[in-house]
Amino acid sequence: MSEVRPFTSQSYQKYIDEGKLMGSRCTKCGALHLPPRPLCPKCGCRSVEWKELRGEGEVTAFTVIHVPPTQMTGRTPYTVGIIKLNEGPSLTTRISEEAQVGTKVVAEFKKEGEKTVLVFKPLGSTSP
Repeated sequence: MSEVRPFTSQSYQKYIDEGKLMGSRCTKCGALHLPPRPLCPKCGCRSVEWKELRGEGEVTAFTVIHVPPTQMTGRTPYTVGIIKLNEGPSLTTRISEEAQVGTKVVAEFKKEGEKTVLVFKPLGSTSP
């Protein structure tokens, strides 16, 4: 039997550490949400379940950061974008390479020190 995890940021990060992009799916209306949450904002239902997402989508907006927050010092410039996943939800995340609005992207999981982070890279990219 698989482990049932609560809908917390720690559980979400644990899935990222395992190389899985997980959202929440409402069992009443079927809406998918990312980041996952214990309550469906669409219909208010508290019956949600974890749903693994493929992590493929498209850049709908982006910006290049040149003046970073402290934890990103020394890694500039870097790109942050809004990714609309093929399954429906959108999320704001880093993009590992140059991209434009409309660029098709796929999730990748990168180790940064002790932490695994979710970034998206253009499809067909050969980044490490």
